[in-house]
Order: sequence, then structure tokens, then C-alpha cells
Amino acid sequence: MPHLLCLDLGTSAAKAALLNLDGTVPRRAEAPYPTRHAADGTAEQDPRDWERAARAVIAELLEAAPDAKASVDGAAPAPVPAPDTAPDVEVAALVLTGQMQDLVPVPRSGAARLAILYSDTRAGAEAEELRAALTADGVSWDALTGNLQDATSCAAMHLRLLRTAPEQLADLQGVVFGPAGYLVARMGLGLWCDPTTAATTGLLEARTRDWSPAVACAAGLDPALLPALTGAAGQVVGHAGAEATALLGVPDGLPVVLAPGDAGTTTSGIVGLAPGDAYVYLGTSGWLASVLPGTGTSPTGAQDAGGEPDGDEPAGVSHHLALGTSSATAEPPILRISALLSAGAAADWARQAVLDGADPARADQLLEAREQERGRGPSGLLALPSIVGERFPVRDGDLRGAVLGIDAGTRGIDLYAAMLEGVAHGLAHGLEQPDGTSPRPLPVTGGGAASAPWLRILADVTGQPVRTVDGTDAALLGCALVATEALGLDHALVPLGARQEAATIDPDPSAAAQHAALRPAHRALYDAAARVQRLR
Repeated sequence: MPHLLCLDLGTSAAKAALLNLDGTVPRRAEAPYPTRHAADGTAEQDPRDWERAARAVIAELLEAAPDAKASVDGAAPAPVPAPDTAPDVEVAALVLTGQMQDLVPVPRSGAARLAILYSDTRAGAEAEELRAALTADGVSWDALTGNLQDATSCAAMHLRLLRTAPEQLADLQGVVFGPAGYLVARMGLGLWCDPTTAATTGLLEARTRDWSPAVACAAGLDPALLPALTGAAGQVVGHAGAEATALLGVPDGLPVVLAPGDAGTTTSGIVGLAPGDAYVYLGTSGWLASVLPGTGTSPTGAQDAGGEPDGDEPAGVSHHLALGTSSATAEPPILRISALLSAGAAADWARQAVLDGADPARADQLLEAREQERGRGPSGLLALPSIVGERFPVRDGDLRGAVLGIDAGTRGIDLYAAMLEGVAHGLAHGLEQPDGTSPRPLPVTGGGAASAPWLRILADVTGQPVRTVDGTDAALLGCALVATEALGLDHALVPLGARQEAATIDPDPSAAAQHAALRPAHRALYDAAARVQRLR
């Protein structure tokens, strides 16, 4: 049976897996790489570390599979020329994804020495300069791109690098925006970028889904150096040759598929890429990822034809990322990510503050006892989990948490339940309004998904069934799903959230109706708390 060699180059490590087309993952490997941080906001990696880590995990997988073979375009498998591997597993393709929003200058020859990461914040002044220059030309940078632009924009990073280390930009083949695109270039397959990664750079026009010459020129970046954009969710960008074999040890002739950046592949692996698909992540932070239709819509905040912002939600409240085409939709969809700065962090704070430092298991026991006593339903309090500021449903770094409705009967466990409800309400503000059809189960991943009481609260607040999934292999599975379509392979792969073994928790109808009635008041509390905060 053919296998897909899937590689995810994340923020701290390269993760790889050989995935069977029946959905099993017989082999995994991981290799870390360092990040250089400094007090001035520096966050950099050495692309040569990406190369070493990628080769290490690929070698571990292929060496553990004696008799590896490459299946090229449906032809009979060819023997692997790499001397260190001895063939038994048919490999259909190498599929790449990874972190997004990095600035990686690619020299004409040799390896790149610098990658400025998405978390680097040194280009604040350049971001404001770019915004002012574009505004002077009648262009709203945020509206053009459909996202709030700041110091982490690749355009701003480039302008800063041009001034502080121009030698890094001399004699370039071009620029790419993440390790997946970088490895494609180093394999000699040209400069490529998927639309999901491109949408994070501050250089992509949301409506046209093409690079913006105006932003590139304002950033001092020759548009000719920008990579070509893939159109499909997964696209074959070439076949491995001598350069790829020397770099990564992959078989000669192996198809190379560029998948979406990690946000897209994770979504693909958990729910798929069809409009209406959505999932929730409950970690230290939290988010709701929703796939929206592309036809007749644009990312909220994108400019209309007259250059004015379009939509009710300001650009930047949610992140809007382009997705490539697939059989799931006639038009390329949009991935909207609505992120709360504090989810598990707010729960951790509440356990320390009002439950005497109880651990999560003890807190769940107290919630279970409360539910046995009172039944499912609102706590009677409204809470904002914004203990370190907020990104959604408002973007306000100065906002702080709040609890409304405390009375003489309020107990610590009520305050804890209210904080969990506050996280759930915050996420629910990003859900599409029901259209009368039965809602799909909402997959939930992350550490918070281990709490059964919190899952019941989330089901009641959203009014949707929820199911917990283990998202560990989500990005790798997402790679495989888009690659099978790009290669035309028959398969039995299913997103994690659609698997039958995922247990579903249904909302309590009475509790869901009560929470729905509270939703407008909860949304108004953000604005009220912000007004009070400004008076302090």
C-alpha cells in the first residue's frame, strides 16, 4: 500500500510521519531545532537547522522501512538511489507544511543563513511607516489584506532588514515565508508559497488573492522576488531530483506536494476544508477556526471596490487566511481564526484565585457536584476571561477580566464555572448563526478538552454537540488529505473530528436556550468593561 511521507516544520521541531492510505500512522519521527531570542524582540532561526532536522526525520522513517520505493505518477515503483535506505515501503509523495509568516531570503546558491520568525517584533517602526505610506496613497493596509498588520508583518520585517542588514538581501533568488517553501526552493523546484501562508505576510491582497505590488514596493521588496502562489489546497510543485536526494535523502522522481501552512493543514486534519467546517482549540489560549465560503464573500475587513472597509467586524479582530481550492468547494474558501488570549490560562487563574489552588481533576469534581446539585445551566454570572488583554471578539490589549452578577450566595465554584462559561461565550461569538439545520458536532482539541464538565458547558453555550479529538497528528493528517486529492489517490483517510470513535456530548436544550439569551449581554460586557478600564 502506498504511503505518504508527511513533514511538518513547526516552531520548534520537524515532525514527520509515514501515513498509510487506510488512515494508520505506522511510523513517526521528530527532531528539534533552536530559536534565537533577544530582549529587543528578536526571534530567528537558522534555515540550515530546518534542513538538518528534515533530513534526520526522513532518514529515521525510511531507514526504519527496509525496501522503501517511490511511486511516481502511478507508475511502477522505482528503487531508491539513496545508499542509506534499503527498499520495502512504497512512498507516493513527500508532503510539506510548517510554520507561517517567516521572512526567509533565499540566496541564488547555497543555504539561507537567516529566517526571521512570525513572533519577531522588532519592525514596529517600519510597520507604522508602511501604514502611513500606503495611507498617503489612499490604501488601507489592514483593509487591503483583510488582517490587522503590525510589527510581525513580513513586509515590515523586510523593510527593517533592508536598512539594518542589507547584505542579507543581496544576490537573492527570491524570498519565501516559511520552512516548507524554503525546502521546496532548496530542492531546486523553484519559489512557491501556498495561499494560507501568503495571507499571513501582509503582502497578499484579500480580494484578488495575489501579491500586492503597492505593499511590496513600499517595503522595498522587488515583486519579482516573490514566490509563485499555488492554487489548490495541495499542489504538486515538482518531483525530487538530484538536489532533493542530496538535501533530504528522498527517492529520485518522488512527487513533492506543497500543502497549506500549518493553520490550514491542522484544520484539514481535524475537520476538513469545506465551508461550514469548524473546530475549537482549548489550550493556554483558545480559538475557533471556521471555514467560510469564498463565493460572494471576502475576509471581513477587506476593501470593497471603492477602497472602503467591507463588513461589520473590523479587520484584525479575527485572522482571515486564504485556502486553496479542493473538491469540497467550487471557490477557494477562507479560514477564519477567532482567538482568545486566555482560555486555559483563565481557568488556571480561577482555580488558584477562587478554588484554593485546586488542580484540574479536583476542579472537575467540584463542577460535577455543582451540576448534580443545580443541573446544567448558566452560573448566573457573566465573566470575561480577558486577564491579559483580548483579541476576540474585541481586540484590546488593555482590557482585563471581569465578573458581573456576584451576590451573597456566590461560591468559589460558581466563579470558576462562570470563567469557563466566559471562555465558551467568547468563542461562541465567532460561530455562524444557525440556519435551521442540525448543527455538526464541534470538535474540541487541546488540554481543556480533557475536562468533561467544560465540554458540557461548551456544548450548552454554543448550542452545538461537541466531541473531543486528539490533535497531535492533525497537521500531518491534513497534509495527507490534501495530497491524496492532488495525486488522485484512492484512500480511506478521514478527518479526526469525523471519526466514529470520537464521543459526542450534546447540549442540554434548556441550558442552551438560556445561554443563547445571555449572548448579547455577554458581548456588551466587553464594551462596558473597556469603558470602565479607560476611566481607571
